[in-house]
Amino acid sequence: MSIPDFIFFENDWMAKEFNRLEVVRSPKYITLKIALNLLLQNNGKTIVETGTQRLIDDPGGCSTLLFGAFCQKYNKKLITVDNNPEHMKTSKKATKEYAQFISYVLDDSVKFLTEFDRSIDLLYLDSLDCPLPPAKATEAQEHNLRELQAAYDKLQKGAILLIDDNNFENGGKTRLSKKFLIEMGEWTCMLDYGQTLWVKK
Repeated sequence: MSIPDFIFFENDWMAKEFNRLEVVRSPKYITLKIALNLLLQNNGKTIVETGTQRLIDDPGGCSTLLFGAFCQKYNKKLITVDNNPEHMKTSKKATKEYAQFISYVLDDSVKFLTEFDRSIDLLYLDSLDCPLPPAKATEAQEHNLRELQAAYDKLQKGAILLIDDNNFENGGKTRLSKKFLIEMGEWTCMLDYGQTLWVKK
């Protein structure tokens, strides 16, 4: 499924600049743009991403590139975390134009989020590949929940949470995390599609 041309409004600089990327031509672009627009409205400063960009271009996700460009334009800060040295090397190469606005952290994501000592305004969880059905996604789901729990006390009122690989028949990465968010009772789900997007009340 592709986003119709009319979704690319005249003032959408990101869509124009990165139209070559598959993610910008997909429904996931809608959730990503809503998350970034909410960050601007809330005057948020810090984006933390788990699972960095592992390929120069699609496929494989280019969120680090998009977040980096956004941070350069609006003077924000991106922290991208990955435990794979080759992925981090590729990410640095792909995003070198925006490196001034990016911190590249080679570490286990749960460990990093546990030790992180600042507020996170936008948390994007996309580490550990999620297998496609009929394979079970249990490992990815449990890892995703551990990341969310590790970061939870850094997510204040108005914090934005975006999680990838949401609408798989096996529950994707998000099944346990969404259950946890509902149980906590202090989050609003803004959109639940290819990605799931939540805001803390």
